[in-house]
Amino acid sequence: MRHGGLPERRSCERFRTDLEGIVTGYPPHQPIPCMIWDLSEKGVRLIFPEFTDVPVQFQLTIPSQGARANVHLVWTDGHFYGAKFID
Repeated sequence: MRHGGLPERRSCERFRTDLEGIVTGYPPHQPIPCMIWDLSEKGVRLIFPEFTDVPVQFQLTIPSQGARANVHLVWTDGHFYGAKFID
């Protein structure tokens, strides 16, 4: 269960992080810096320093980890952005 008594719907455990990320849309455009709030095997939750138009599909790069993934935006509440990893 998570806060508020609602059941957790995720199939993978999430881990809180303080990693910096970079979002790049398709076709490539100006990179958008973000913070990776939490991370799981299947997805990620991001925060951006200011309101931004996040593309539905994008590449997420985590420079400190040398990691890169293709991602699909699933939801946003205007502050947090939840996305799943895609092949």
